[in-house]
Amino acid sequence: MDYILPASCTDTEFRSMWVEFEWENKVSVNTTLTDLHEYLKMLLKSTNMKCLTPEKALSGQCGFMAANMYARSIFGEDALANLSIEKPLDRPDAPVTGHIRIRAKSQGMALSLGDKINHTQKCLQEKPVAA
Repeated sequence: MDYILPASCTDTEFRSMWVEFEWENKVSVNTTLTDLHEYLKMLLKSTNMKCLTPEKALSGQCGFMAANMYARSIFGEDALANLSIEKPLDRPDAPVTGHIRIRAKSQGMALSLGDKINHTQKCLQEKPVAA
């Protein structure tokens, strides 16, 4: 997403914008990826957002992950995302499940980020597996 740039804000600013922003787009995780950290990396790369959650809070293997992300468009519009994913520890081959909640001031920003995530997930599933 060329018009979206990773950006930073404090936890307080994130929460304030989260409450203020009117548009929300909830995207279901639909992936073949089986690692929580790999899913987060894929999401950050495809959306060009910055993860605000400290690396220390994301480390370890506990079967679930929550992370906040933030970006700003070249037009000055803010976009927030909250990732909430999980996978059973007793099933290493199970895919990651969960959802991403995207919030923005405009409907267009919330929908375009959701569309980008869905497109990326679909492309991952269509990618042939190497034998």
